[in-house]
Amino acid sequence: MPDPDVIDIQWLTPDGAGGAPRPRGGTVRIPGAIPGDRIRYAVDSCFKRSVIGELLEVVRPSPLRRAPPCPDDTRCGGCDLSAMEPDGRREALARVVQRALGLHQPPPVTPSPRQVAHRARIALAIEESRIGYRAARSHTLVEVGTCGIARPEVQRALSRVRAWASRGTADGLTRVELRSDGARIVYSFASEGPVPRAAREPLTDLGDVALDGRPLHGDCCLRLRVAGLELHAGPTAFYQVNLEVNALLVDHVLTLADAVAPERVVDLYAGIGNLTLPLAARGWPVTAVELSGAAVADLRTAAAEAGLAVEARAGDVARTDLTRFAYDLAVLDPPRKGAGPVIDQVLATRPRQVIYVSCNPVAAGRDARRAARHGYQVDGVRCFDMFPDTHHLETVVSLRRRSR
Repeated sequence: MPDPDVIDIQWLTPDGAGGAPRPRGGTVRIPGAIPGDRIRYAVDSCFKRSVIGELLEVVRPSPLRRAPPCPDDTRCGGCDLSAMEPDGRREALARVVQRALGLHQPPPVTPSPRQVAHRARIALAIEESRIGYRAARSHTLVEVGTCGIARPEVQRALSRVRAWASRGTADGLTRVELRSDGARIVYSFASEGPVPRAAREPLTDLGDVALDGRPLHGDCCLRLRVAGLELHAGPTAFYQVNLEVNALLVDHVLTLADAVAPERVVDLYAGIGNLTLPLAARGWPVTAVELSGAAVADLRTAAAEAGLAVEARAGDVARTDLTRFAYDLAVLDPPRKGAGPVIDQVLATRPRQVIYVSCNPVAAGRDARRAARHGYQVDGVRCFDMFPDTHHLETVVSLRRRSR
C-alpha cells in the first residue's frame, strides 16, 4: 500500500481543488492539485468522510499540467486553474457538472472564443497609491502591471488608473471596477467615508467616472449589444464578464425557448434584461422580476427604446407571489446559492418548461432535485466556459414537465 501522504488525484471538486479516494476510506481534497497529479500532502483538517490537505509536492505532474501563462499567477490566485491545459480543464469541469446533476455523461462545454483577454470587468482594490487584486483567501494586495484576462480596452484603462493611483490622490477610495461594453470604459469607484475634493477632482481626467454608484463625470451607462439589442448597464449593474460567451449563451437560451414556443414568459433574477429583452424580441410577453431597482430602471429604459412588451417588477424574487403571473415558460438566472424554495413557487403553476442558468453546479443539482419532486426532469444541459483558467462554468439546464 502506498504511503498515505502520497496520492493520485482523480477529479476536480466543485471549488476547483483536486480530489481522490483515500486508502482508508473517504476522500481527500487538495487545493492546487489537478487530475493526473501524483502529490504529497499534509492533512490540514478532517471531517467525517473527507480530508482537506495541503499540497506539499507534485511528485509526478499530470499530463494536463502546464506553466501558468500569467507571471502573477502564484501571488494573485484569481485564475485558480491556469496551470491546467484548457481542453482538460473543460472536460474535468464537465464531469463536476455531471456528478452534481446526476447525468449519465458529461455535458458539452462551449469554449470561450477568447481564451485570453476575455474579461470586460475587473475589480481592483485601492490602498493609498497602490492598486491591484486581493490575493486568494487574503486581504493582501497584489499589485499588477498588466492582467492577461482583461480585454485590451480594460488593459489600457488599468494602465491609466495605475498612473492615477501613483499620484497619491486616492484618499477615501477603496475600490474601482473597470467596466467595458467592448469599446467604452466606465471607471466605477467605491469609497469608505467622505472623499475629499482633492481626491475627487483628478478622477475626472480618467473619462467616464462614477463614485458609489452615482455619476461623477461623463456618461456612466454602458450600452451592451446582445442578440441585436441594446442593453443599458449603469455603473453598478451586473452583466456577464465574457461578452462573446454571453452572446453564445443567450443564443442557446433562445433556441431552447423557440422549441417551446411559449405564450408568456417569466424571467426571474432578470438583472438588466440580458435574457428578458431577447425573449421579448421573439414576440412573447415577458414579466421580469429583479431585486435591484437600478437594474430594473436600466431594463425598463432599454425595453422602452426597443418597443418591447416587458413588465419589469422590482422586488425580491423569493417574496414575490409567482402564482399571480401567467406563464408557460420560466427562465431563472439565480445567484450562486441557487433558487431554493423559489423553484416550488415557479412549478406550482405547472409551466411546460424551465430554463435554469447557473454558475454553481452544486446549487443547480439541488434545485433540479427539488424540481424532480414536482414532476420535472432534466432534458438538456450545456455548459459555457465563461471564465477561462478558473473552476467556474456557466451552465444552462432545461427542465421539462414529465408527461403523464
